[in-house]
Amino acid sequence: MKKSLDEIHKIRIEKKKELDLRTNINSNTVEKHILVCHGTGCTSSKSEEILENFKNIIKEKNIQNVRVIKTGCFGLCAKGPIVIIRPEDTFYAMVTPDDCEEIINTHIIEGKIVERLLCKDIDREKGKKIR
Repeated sequence: MKKSLDEIHKIRIEKKKELDLRTNINSNTVEKHILVCHGTGCTSSKSEEILENFKNIIKEKNIQNVRVIKTGCFGLCAKGPIVIIRPEDTFYAMVTPDDCEEIINTHIIEGKIVERLLCKDIDREKGKKIR
């Protein structure tokens, strides 16, 4: 089925908004994205199980406006598994499958940071994604 130029333009606008959330911390949205690293190091440290746990918890709790997204490597394998929450740009390191419930309850539902999981970058600024 072919799409009209108008239909393609509408799809482009919607996808651009979705991608903007992943790259622009000032994105104007109520949706949250939970980015889970699926690089080799993180995968060997159970990131696939983390991904599934997040999806299951969100489904069980019927949480709306939250998407769990498998990503490529963030380049910090020694700190993996890595989980980043957008649009806040909160960077969690060494996440385990057991941490998913706490991240959902504390960060997503209550709007509070899970301090013990925050990553420190080279400037010692806690919880900000290293660029």
